[in-house]
Amino acid sequence: MPILTVQGEGYEVDAILFDKDGTLLEFMSLWGYWAESMTVQMMVTIQSLGVVTKEGFASKLLGLEFDVTGRAISYDVQGPLSMGTVSEIEGALAWQLYHAGLSWNKSIQLVRQFSVVASEELEREHPVLALPGLQAFLGQCEDIQLPLAVVTADYAAEARKHLTWMGLEGHFKHIIGSDMVIQGKPAPDMLQLACARLNVSPERVAMVGDTVGDMQAAKAAGVGLRIGIGSGSSIPLQYADIMITSYDDLTVIANG
Repeated sequence: MPILTVQGEGYEVDAILFDKDGTLLEFMSLWGYWAESMTVQMMVTIQSLGVVTKEGFASKLLGLEFDVTGRAISYDVQGPLSMGTVSEIEGALAWQLYHAGLSWNKSIQLVRQFSVVASEELEREHPVLALPGLQAFLGQCEDIQLPLAVVTADYAAEARKHLTWMGLEGHFKHIIGSDMVIQGKPAPDMLQLACARLNVSPERVAMVGDTVGDMQAAKAAGVGLRIGIGSGSSIPLQYADIMITSYDDLTVIANG
């Protein structure tokens, strides 16, 4: 029976589920890059329509914080970029263009074009970084054949691609995206599907995530151990049983 040790406390688990963005990979390295491109394209279009925006408007589009050079440096962990699907984000941005005077059809068409441009930039640059200690922890899990799965707001094919860029895709038995279920997080659908495919009971599973939505989904699914991950300055996540700051806080061994 695998024993997952979290900050010195041991828990019996049959599998571990992971969110992807902000949990397996550095959120800003990938989605900050994408969101910055989307924001720039949005602002160029809005300004071309003659709309005068207030200071801070660009930051509010997707909840980004920019430095003095205009580069995105952080994001709102409770915002759409962190918790929304790509389709939800596209809808939110399209509303801004509609509000600026474009038809809804034109607005959504433009935003989808912006998303294609931003995604093409990701394809060229592969701006992904694994969180500290992740590779070593996944190696421990592999050594004892502990089943792992990813449950992400991203589409499954995109998630698989990002994990492949990092050389991590092979560690996971299943990658569950929001396009594979009726409702994404904070609904429990993805976690329930992952547990079913792994043939494990949710109460014997641990979930690692960086947002309240991850913890809500885990609680709703009946997951036995909810682990929040964040920096040392992060506010503890609601519904998390325990918080860690890196994968160095986790170890896993076979018991017997």
